[in-house]
Amino acid sequence: MVSIDLSWRSFVEKGDEPSFSIIYNNHVDDLYAYGVSLGFQKEICKDAIQDIFYKLYISRDNLHYIKNITAYIFKSFKHRLIDLSRKNIREETLDSVTESFTVQVTVLDNIIDSENAEILKKKVYSLLNGLTANQREVVYLKYMIGLEHKEIADILDIREESARKLLYRTMEKLRQQVSEEDFPEVLGVLFLLFLLHRFM
Repeated sequence: MVSIDLSWRSFVEKGDEPSFSIIYNNHVDDLYAYGVSLGFQKEICKDAIQDIFYKLYISRDNLHYIKNITAYIFKSFKHRLIDLSRKNIREETLDSVTESFTVQVTVLDNIIDSENAEILKKKVYSLLNGLTANQREVVYLKYMIGLEHKEIADILDIREESARKLLYRTMEKLRQQVSEEDFPEVLGVLFLLFLLHRFM
């Protein structure tokens, strides 16, 4: 993360294009996976990525105030996705988009044999359905993207302490569900699923 921040400073202060490329290459795949997980169409995700990086590039002289470029990029991307989707769906709001945060579990069929896959898919669906959209999103941002609590708070427009509590309560809820169902490996499959989805 330090190298990203250094690259950002180099780009903002000197207009260093290789630094801008580093920033782009380090975020593009995570942004795309995040946008798809939020429920947006792939083309809209691609357009939003291009839009926010173009805006970063042409606005760099006015962006010296940004201290955490990763959080800024993710937050800008999320809002740009909403703006683009409004062209197709009127009345689109941040809440309605957040509610659609989801992960496909069909990928499990390719990893485990079909007999176990069906059982695990049901367990994973049960876990995911037991979480709110914000809970699924905070787990994704923390464990799949690797963001810090402050960065997550910026993206979700909440206080850092609230982000910390949200993540803690979410993990506790998952632990309780898995424990109650006596199926501890489901949690591992859930994180494997998040990880695989990140690279789809």
